[in-house]
Amino acid sequence: MNERYRTKNLPNLVAKDLLVFGLLFLFASLSTNLFSMDLGDRERSFVKALELFDEAKNSEDYRKVAKELESVLVDGFQSGIVYYNLGNAYFRAGEFGRSIINYRKARTFLPRDPYLKANLQQAIAAAPGRLPDGPKPWWTPVLFWSDWFSYPTRVAVCFLSLSLLAVIVLVIVFLGRSSRISSPLKWISAALLIVFLAFAIDIGLHYLDETGNQRAVIVSETIARKGTGNNYEPAFSQPLKDGAEFRILNQTKDWTFGRFEGVGEGWVRNEFLAK
Repeated sequence: MNERYRTKNLPNLVAKDLLVFGLLFLFASLSTNLFSMDLGDRERSFVKALELFDEAKNSEDYRKVAKELESVLVDGFQSGIVYYNLGNAYFRAGEFGRSIINYRKARTFLPRDPYLKANLQQAIAAAPGRLPDGPKPWWTPVLFWSDWFSYPTRVAVCFLSLSLLAVIVLVIVFLGRSSRISSPLKWISAALLIVFLAFAIDIGLHYLDETGNQRAVIVSETIARKGTGNNYEPAFSQPLKDGAEFRILNQTKDWTFGRFEGVGEGWVRNEFLAK
């Protein structure tokens, strides 16, 4: 298992992630508690987790590492580096479902990283509940650049293109239609609008697919049911095992209905799932 990004220089690594999520929350609301946990606190927790990782000798030790890393991911904060290390900790703890989900979350921020890709494949291969790979999302060929840019980069492109578009529109309005440069500016503004819309759609679809629409089993075995209750018949002839991934079709407070590739569809209790 590759263990890249086990660095103690957290501010330089996650400052961009922090800025991106600050912008997102600023768009969503003028008031946010994103910064209720100081960056210094996050750094100390991250460094402590790395130290615990170096000292860990058994599964329980690695679970303590994971718990410390999860304390960094509070108040809506996200970081590919933290998710990557969290995936490593859970993998060493033998919790494949949690490991896989965190590696997938890290992919949103580190889409081209070969170490992350290798670790994810290793975790999937080692998972007792591994299921066949499902078809790629329908939008993958259309949004062909999805694997080129990280989530923070996409957000930055959206923000920049929208800002430039607003400036150009103001210039066009100020100069009036009769100006010689108004026509080229209109073409530029149209191009910026296309870029903004393309990346905005890509952010929504890709982020949802990687983090919001996938779950994985985190217990050694569980039974998928045909309904939301233990009294319903099993949905499959075999139990689901740790690391079995699926896509969400429906949810209730206590149960999730999903499509398990190569097996079928069924309901699983939320407490047995990583998200």
